[in-house]
Amino acid sequence: MSLRQEADKLLGKNAESLTRLIMINVIVFIIANIISSIPTTHYWVDYVSLPSSFTMLAHYPWTIFTYMFVHVSFMHLLSNMLWLYWIGIIFADFMGQMRLIYTYILGGIAGGIMYLATAPILYPHEIGGNLIGASAGVMAVIVAAAMLVPDYEIMLLLFGRVKLKYLAIAAFILSSVIDFSVNSGGKVSHIGGAIYGAVFLWQYRKGVDISGGFGNFIKNIGNIFRGKRMKVSSRSSKAKTQTSSSRDKQRRIDEILDKISRSGYDSLSKEEKDFLFKSSKEN
Repeated sequence: MSLRQEADKLLGKNAESLTRLIMINVIVFIIANIISSIPTTHYWVDYVSLPSSFTMLAHYPWTIFTYMFVHVSFMHLLSNMLWLYWIGIIFADFMGQMRLIYTYILGGIAGGIMYLATAPILYPHEIGGNLIGASAGVMAVIVAAAMLVPDYEIMLLLFGRVKLKYLAIAAFILSSVIDFSVNSGGKVSHIGGAIYGAVFLWQYRKGVDISGGFGNFIKNIGNIFRGKRMKVSSRSSKAKTQTSSSRDKQRRIDEILDKISRSGYDSLSKEEKDFLFKSSKEN
């Protein structure tokens, strides 16, 4: 059995996306610390962390993506991965595996843009202040999950059963608001990630999946590297039938999610739970 299969088994059902995200972060952390142990390579972080200005970003454009997978502190990595594990499983169960990845990445990008926009105010006399860490992407997942199923209960060792909405509020306050003078740039990025998570779920409730365009972009990039041409869909009767079927399915999912918001997950029938789980595996 491969390492990824072992991780899938450990994390549980519907955890393939979590496996990928967590393993990437852990592998990058190990590589980063190996490189950092070499005296002549201490500037490596400048090439993967997000700089504090749009001007510098123009020289290192890839860092808006790479920074969210980089940790140099074990406690920073552990904290982010635990939150991603706890809330990510819930998110993936209801919204699908790929949406978890897209929400993490787009939340990280939103957090990075928020950091870049406010850096001149936060650090008016500083040069540098590069940003690293998965916190913005993780916060996007937390907020989106809490808005999706606010009354979903999680068992915490010291506090008993806690509703997801209260856990999300506590996470946001503790990581983004309290003592803003410490790591203010990182906390601003958390706020950016939280805003993306809220906007994503708000739009999704209205029938608009803003992560879909990003998903199509990633798929087309993958097709280009595999030598495949982009597929152009035709407006045939078959396509119309599929569109109608997709709308009916989405309407059914929204009805189930509304029921969860009103009465909790346990109020669902076995048929509704099976339908929701099957839908999440297809996304």
